[in-house]
Amino acid sequence: MYYPIIRGRQYDLLALRELLEKNLLSEKVIPVIEPTKLSPTLVSTINSFKENSRKIILVSNPKIGSFHGELAMPSIYSKFLSLMNLDNVIIGHQLNGNSKNEIRKLSDDVSLSLENLVIFHTERKFIQLYREIYSSFKAYLNIIPSDNSFRRQLDDQNLVGLSDKFNKLPRNADYLEIESEFFSEEHLFYEKEGYIGFSDYSIVGAEYNTSGFAPYAVAFHIVYPNSEGGLEIMHFVSDSNTDISDPAGKFSEALEKMMSWYYDIKADKRMHTLAMQSFEDHHKKGTYPGLATIKKLSIMHHLELMGSLLSSRVK
Repeated sequence: MYYPIIRGRQYDLLALRELLEKNLLSEKVIPVIEPTKLSPTLVSTINSFKENSRKIILVSNPKIGSFHGELAMPSIYSKFLSLMNLDNVIIGHQLNGNSKNEIRKLSDDVSLSLENLVIFHTERKFIQLYREIYSSFKAYLNIIPSDNSFRRQLDDQNLVGLSDKFNKLPRNADYLEIESEFFSEEHLFYEKEGYIGFSDYSIVGAEYNTSGFAPYAVAFHIVYPNSEGGLEIMHFVSDSNTDISDPAGKFSEALEKMMSWYYDIKADKRMHTLAMQSFEDHHKKGTYPGLATIKKLSIMHHLELMGSLLSSRVK
């Protein structure tokens, strides 16, 4: 199983919702949402998963954005509880020094059994605390860094390995020097390594920041399967990158490169994702969807492709 971590940005959530509503999100993909705010898009996305009878993991104590502070407001917390109480929602908790109190409060506020909680581990010093909470049973999932020291200490639990596969560079223009690079083989080997699933941050990366600015270069990142079954990632970058003007023109430059590459590999039907079809349509029509939509489409392609690869694995 694949558990991609999706931060609660609007277009990241829209990527999930669009795939789900078009029946293109494999049941082997269960997204993890770490919300950044209680937005209408977050609510509608989670409700869409309920309407389609699909599971989704919702982090109850997010550490990014301003949401963790807003949850102290009774009106916000009450609305968030209503989402966590949906029967298709699996509640996640990021283990920390105050977890005993936080989990106790969570158990009081929602219909929650500890066996149904997803625990996120980030620091080895809290493993003993986990053992105290889960002294006689296991959490539903333990999402741990893909690190042997974590795995050795928790090898009797239900483990999902988390890694950040995206090579985040300081500037979009820096990807001009790296047209293609290795991305991941987790979908091939996670079971042999003792995991029941794997997790990553898609093609976005673990780094989170709220600042928005007009980029000098437009870049998008497309994952594709190589001849050995692993995943590599192509970086398509504009050329006219001396200032922030004409983002539509920059998009066209990057898209021209991508389409030239895509038409060469189009025989691989796994690459015929909804997002790639949308990119192709923009290329044919000469339209510009906006920077946020470029990111949304790149995420959609990755998630649809991962689902296809997992669904086609020989059992």
